Amino acid sequence: MASVYEKTVRGALRTYKLTLSMFIGQQCRFLPTCSEYTAEAMITHGPLKGSWMGVKRICRCRPGGGSGYDPVPPKPEKEQERT
Repeated sequence: MASVYEKTVRGALRTYKLTLSMFIGQQCRFLPTCSEYTAEAMITHGPLKGSWMGVKRICRCRPGGGSGYDPVPPKPEKEQERT
């Protein structure tokens, strides 16, 4: 069952895709898109680390940067044991 936090992040992603995404354009060079990556990173790694991972990903999404399939890395086993 999804937590309130996860529902909030997914709702914010959906709102972004239905509103701002239309004006910014769909120019992401990666799969999943940068917004989907950031949302999944925030859910998997928490709001601080996930946001930082999203910012780093957005910085790589530029001409001359990378492209292709780039999934969110799983939580290290040490972090999984603490939660």
